[in-house]
Amino acid sequence: MLLWGCILPRAWALCDTPWRVGYDQWPPYHFRAADDAMKGYGVEVLQGVARRLGCEVIFVERPWKRNLQELELGELSIAMEAFITDERARYAWFSEPYSPGKTLLWVRRDDLHDYTSLSAWLAEGRRLGLTKEFYYGEEVARLAAHYPHQVSALVDESQNYGKLLRGRIDGFLGDALATRWALEQEGLLRKIVPFAAPVFVTPARFMMSKQRFSPSDVARFNQELAVFMASPEYDALLHRYVPEALRSEP
Repeated sequence: MLLWGCILPRAWALCDTPWRVGYDQWPPYHFRAADDAMKGYGVEVLQGVARRLGCEVIFVERPWKRNLQELELGELSIAMEAFITDERARYAWFSEPYSPGKTLLWVRRDDLHDYTSLSAWLAEGRRLGLTKEFYYGEEVARLAAHYPHQVSALVDESQNYGKLLRGRIDGFLGDALATRWALEQEGLLRKIVPFAAPVFVTPARFMMSKQRFSPSDVARFNQELAVFMASPEYDALLHRYVPEALRSEP
């Protein structure tokens, strides 16, 4: 029985309309290259799945916060490199993991010392830089609230590189792969290094609008994702974007 006033998601078939995929410039996961082609680890995994399903993909550049807003409204179909939260699960499905999300604490090379935990590091009075709109998990949120005068957040992660080198912070949190990529592009990878022990580990997934996809659509997507990730094409992609040292990590 249908209730008057209920708004039901449109019953699109999986590939009846192109997937509108939101992205921001975050190499090596997703970025538009100088030749205007979309590239990156997440982009090429998604394209591989889409080809197997016979779906068309349209990439739309959006700030991350707007990605989430338009995904909730059904104006975007998919967002990439997403972590599961209760709020997001209200309006989106999540694929099986395709990217081992790992957040590290990055410091000046000359400031490496015995590190046990972020909590102990902050308890020593050290100052931490974060990036706004980035999800670091509940423990980091708790620590940020507990040490408000030691933890600061900026819009762009790269701003923390300068703050760290000028001694205005003692470390910042960054992705194991994307931060390494950015520091290498800036020529800073010899000056700024991570502690090996991760601060936060959670697999990244494709976030799929409930206004656009049904549970059976997500199941089909996951089937093809698993097939693609077992293919030689995926192995070549992994070698192209992920340094050997990170590929060999558990």
